[in-house]
Amino acid sequence: MRARDLEKFRKRLTEERDRIKDSIKEHEAHVRQYDEIGGRVHSNHMADQGTDEFRHEQAVKLLQSENRYLYRIEDALQRIEDGTYGKCELCGEAIAAPRLEAIPYTRMCIECAEKEDAKRG
Repeated sequence: MRARDLEKFRKRLTEERDRIKDSIKEHEAHVRQYDEIGGRVHSNHMADQGTDEFRHEQAVKLLQSENRYLYRIEDALQRIEDGTYGKCELCGEAIAAPRLEAIPYTRMCIECAEKEDAKRG
């Protein structure tokens, strides 16, 4: 992969990493605040309390998902540093540019990814 292309992906991944870190901080603050009050919601109506609990559960799930995404982004940035970015970790072939554009943190070419998905059923 050309140095110019690597730099483009590094910039894109770095910007996405920063964005997701900000989002994680917001969700962590919400979860921490909810947990600090022991999950006690002081709503006047049971439906409001249910809504608050639902929002808390959604924030926890989103936080978990964003942390997995952040891991993938940081892993891709490390692969740029060690020179393995853009190479399929299974077959060793170059990952097609359109796939990297769509999923810049991918570790596999489309063929190997489809095979892995088929194995998982």
